[in-house]
Amino acid sequence: MIRPLKKKVLVAENKKENVTSSGIVIEGARGLADTATGKVLAIGPDVTMVEVGQEIYLDWAKTAVVKVDGAQRVLVDEEFIIAVVE
Repeated sequence: MIRPLKKKVLVAENKKENVTSSGIVIEGARGLADTATGKVLAIGPDVTMVEVGQEIYLDWAKTAVVKVDGAQRVLVDEEFIIAVVE
């Protein structure tokens, strides 16, 4: 595991398959406005708006992709988290 610094948040993206009506799976396709949901795995010491374990909406275009223990994760600044799912 890695420890985010400052206002960084480590997120595991919630994967959703995009399938056409004919059954073709479209890899890497994004929905409206390039937003995605994810689960907060770790937070930096200056993060105040989210907690580990919460599901969030984030601006995918503002993330940095990292590999953690062989899995793809993203780091995002707290300011680019759009909402918390309740």
